[in-house]
Amino acid sequence: MKRLLTLAASAAVVIGLLGIPAPASAATTIVDNSGAFTASANWGTSAWSAQRYGADYRFATPDTTASDAAWFSASIAATGSHKIEVWYPADAGYNDSTPFVVAATGGNQTVRVNQRATGGQWVSLGNFTLAAGSGNVVGVSRWTTGTGYVVADAVRITSVTTAAFSLPLAKSALPRSEYDDPHHDYPAIDLPVGTGTPAYAVRSGTVVRISDSSCGTGINLTGADGAIYTYCHFSAWSVADGATVTTGQQLGLSGNTGNTTGPHLHFGIRTGTVRRCPQNFLLAIYDGLTPPAATSLPTSGATCFYTTLAPTAPLG
Repeated sequence: MKRLLTLAASAAVVIGLLGIPAPASAATTIVDNSGAFTASANWGTSAWSAQRYGADYRFATPDTTASDAAWFSASIAATGSHKIEVWYPADAGYNDSTPFVVAATGGNQTVRVNQRATGGQWVSLGNFTLAAGSGNVVGVSRWTTGTGYVVADAVRITSVTTAAFSLPLAKSALPRSEYDDPHHDYPAIDLPVGTGTPAYAVRSGTVVRISDSSCGTGINLTGADGAIYTYCHFSAWSVADGATVTTGQQLGLSGNTGNTTGPHLHFGIRTGTVRRCPQNFLLAIYDGLTPPAATSLPTSGATCFYTTLAPTAPLG
């Protein structure tokens, strides 16, 4: 028996090293491109890359005039939040801005993925509210100005219980100490991450896109509490203007747009026209605690910003 267990453990190590997908849980649906999948004749089939999921994958050239999406279909047992992950082989000749389209309850939402990196593994697009029933769930569109083949290989859909709050970045992106740094001259925080880092909704709500010389490419997320959570300096949006999003859903990719001296994510909280210091809010989430209400957050203090400025002007 001991030898059998050792052999099983060794096999598991080998499987992991080879990048073979682990079995999915009962709450998970995996759709390969050979299963519940539809694509036009413009999509070719290849088994060239060893990073593929299953026997092969599908590919197509970009098209700036039409979507011509390849669709993965699935049966969703109950309306609710679902984590969407995609698997694809990566290559320098593939597209660096492949549009993945999720058929969420609030309308189709597009997340762009760099298929030149992180291949041969599950890559999360975020959490989305999906409606119960059978039909197209995730599409791969050809409509992109990026260069190189767009690739459709496999998707994984997992029903999840959505937390009430989330950090604006993956917890692994920054240490806790970065979440109590003061801002330069008004209540907010600048989180130092490189261009292309996914930014997530800190809570559920409705988004409005921002595009101006100060914030650059950004998002105003209005939460159920009425507070506005602002993200600035994106390199790209991941959600449509006016979309309803769930906690932890990807909103965009960090960047260096607008009034900035280097790549980072600017994050702020506003109640009405009053800017609030977000540090205590973010630290509580980092520590796994329920954050204080936005209306109770301070508007000044040594850990909030360096210089005195009346925090009454609306964020850009």
